[in-house]
Amino acid sequence: PVSAYTDPMSNNKQDSRPVIVSVAALGTAAILLFAIMPLIVGGMASRFALSDTQSGLVATAYFVIYALLSLTSPTWVRRLNWRHAAFGAYAVLLVGIALAVLSASYEQAIVGMAVAGIGAGILFPISLTLASDTQNTDRTYALKLTAEQLVPASLLLLIPLLGLGAGLSSILLLAAATVVVCFLASLAMPASSPRADNAIAAASGHAVWGYLGLIALAINFAGFGGLWVFFERIAVEQGFAPDFTNLWLAVGLITSGLGPLAAAVLADRLGRVLPIVFGTLLALVAVGVLASGVDQSRYALVLFTLPLAYYFAVSYVMAVIAAADTSGKIAGLMAFSLAVGAATGPALFGMIKDAGGPVLMVMGACILLGGILIVVVAKAATEPENQE
Repeated sequence: PVSAYTDPMSNNKQDSRPVIVSVAALGTAAILLFAIMPLIVGGMASRFALSDTQSGLVATAYFVIYALLSLTSPTWVRRLNWRHAAFGAYAVLLVGIALAVLSASYEQAIVGMAVAGIGAGILFPISLTLASDTQNTDRTYALKLTAEQLVPASLLLLIPLLGLGAGLSSILLLAAATVVVCFLASLAMPASSPRADNAIAAASGHAVWGYLGLIALAINFAGFGGLWVFFERIAVEQGFAPDFTNLWLAVGLITSGLGPLAAAVLADRLGRVLPIVFGTLLALVAVGVLASGVDQSRYALVLFTLPLAYYFAVSYVMAVIAAADTSGKIAGLMAFSLAVGAATGPALFGMIKDAGGPVLMVMGACILLGGILIVVVAKAATEPENQE
């Protein structure tokens, strides 16, 4: 890949600060609703008296079309004018949020979430592909993930400071304002990829391992996503005060941003396998603490530890997948894998919980299985015989 280029429309080098800011802004807008999904699900559950299964399907509705768009991203992500596509996607995302705010029924809210998913499903592959084209992908992914978590955390902290209630409308209106800020921060993004299509097609490197990495990422994120979306519902069941819940959800988002930041500082000094193993095991310990019983101390401890450990590891997971294939197309499909995990995890959590099944054990098993698979990919893709 070319390490730096000048886009004829933007005059921004590939690794320049304005482009990195654009990468972070695009990713933040695309992931924002998932980051605050516990409060969105909680708000909809309260407004429409939803069951756990229905609550889980709120996230599924958002991510189904998101996933389909992400799946097709290799066919369009390097061909469209990125500015035009991204700015149109921002508009669609805002329309979806508006529909959800104005919804008078569960079905209308689901439609609004699905429309928002269309916009986010366009933004995220562009963000991932832009990141994959930078010279230091590990650091770019880590900085991107940090912004994607710290910005939503600030929203949760702003709610009491602004004197707003934790209702669905307040949450979504703050989200819409954040999307507008992300749009303004994306104005310096390049209009196209620095990598020519013929060069991309000629490089097919380790595609098999890259696709296995995508499967691993989907399974892994399903476990985390199911847990994350239902944290607010768990707190409600235990009778925790909303201010306590919002505070620790914000802490969870902050620590999920600190994890990638730590990965950015550490970079590849310890390789990629050891950080993935460490982060995965620490995440599993946090799930075990939650399974041992829920009180305020355990709830707070888990919300501090689980996102920190998971996002530290996933920074390296994404770098492994990007490195496992030189075609440049796998990176865009990471958005699809994340969307599949985010769509299936909460739905699975809700159905198992309604059925009285071992929901925490299943979520932990997903995190573990995904972690094992990605370690296999990391090992296999770096074997000497697989190097080009």
